[in-house]
Amino acid sequence: MYPWSRLRFAAALAACVLLSAAAQSQVIPFGGNFGQGLSPEDNRLVFESAERLNMAEPSQVGRSDRWSNPQTKSHGSSTIVKVFQSGGMACHLVRHHIVTGRPPSRDYRLTWCLTSTGEWKIKG
Repeated sequence: MYPWSRLRFAAALAACVLLSAAAQSQVIPFGGNFGQGLSPEDNRLVFESAERLNMAEPSQVGRSDRWSNPQTKSHGSSTIVKVFQSGGMACHLVRHHIVTGRPPSRDYRLTWCLTSTGEWKIKG
């Protein structure tokens, strides 16, 4: 997988975390820390989990890969929830369950597709 694919995945996760933080700040506008975001190492571990899951054959609903970072106490999993075809590409919808140092946990769903060049990329 090319580095820009990793960057795109990290950007998607960052956007989800930021949107979640923005929603929280609207609920509690004067502060209130509901938990830490993901560290750069956490982001790397999430991406590697997704990469292992994407490369496993065959893609099956329910297949899962776990990750954890003992330093930040963050952990989670990536699980295939749907396998399908889109635009002639094999795709699967992946639920990324992320638990940071403090609750609540968060779930993000991203569609990954296998391109004609053999790379798994996030479908925009």
